[in-house]
Amino acid sequence: MTKSVPIALRRFYVTPGRVAGGVLRLDLQETHHLVRVLRLKVGARVAIGDGQGRVWEAQVEGLEPGGARLKVVRELASWGESPLALVLGIGLAKGEAMDTVIRQATEMGVKRILPLVTERCERVTAARAARRQARWQRLAQESLKSCQRSNLPEIDFPEEFAAALAGPEEAKLIFWEEERGGGLKSCLDQPPPKSARLLIGPEGGFSAGEVDQAREAGYEVVSLGPRRLKVETAALAALTLVQYAWGDLA
Repeated sequence: MTKSVPIALRRFYVTPGRVAGGVLRLDLQETHHLVRVLRLKVGARVAIGDGQGRVWEAQVEGLEPGGARLKVVRELASWGESPLALVLGIGLAKGEAMDTVIRQATEMGVKRILPLVTERCERVTAARAARRQARWQRLAQESLKSCQRSNLPEIDFPEEFAAALAGPEEAKLIFWEEERGGGLKSCLDQPPPKSARLLIGPEGGFSAGEVDQAREAGYEVVSLGPRRLKVETAALAALTLVQYAWGDLA
């Protein structure tokens, strides 16, 4: 029988499949965090997660040049996942704003993040988009450990807005600052869906044409009130309200 993760255990991340025969080795980045930042020694016990729902308690057995070697003590119960399968589509924003969204979305229990190429977003080359995606994945891994989730959100390669409209989610909302009718409260008052897809625009917001595309694809057009919010503020506000009404933030 698995047990929940003891709060006192420091958390580390390993890529799926790295635990074999009850032994695992941390990569150099995680080893640096264990040794140089936390100053843990041989014999210390920690929690190890693979980002796919499996978590173990493990003991440090050796600090080697190739990475810290640990022995699995027992498997622990997964923890921290919302019952709402939540997908966040976010228009490509500038570096710091996008980084903040990735961290906060991970903490808020988002299952999948879709960086969107929109009419008013920052344009990036394929090479730069790949570098940013790799960075976002590292940030999500860091947030996964600090917020004590078990599943790492999937972060897609940036794609065109129209391509991200399709999806199997029961509820689909696009947040637009020009929507004066509000509409969010009436949506959230409905019976909770099992899944939802939220779209948040970049710094310049969505264009009217993009909103029309989303509406035709079955999205409810809603707003977050009369004030214009920064991208990271809008994303956090939307996720908080939806998780409170439909998820586990209550």
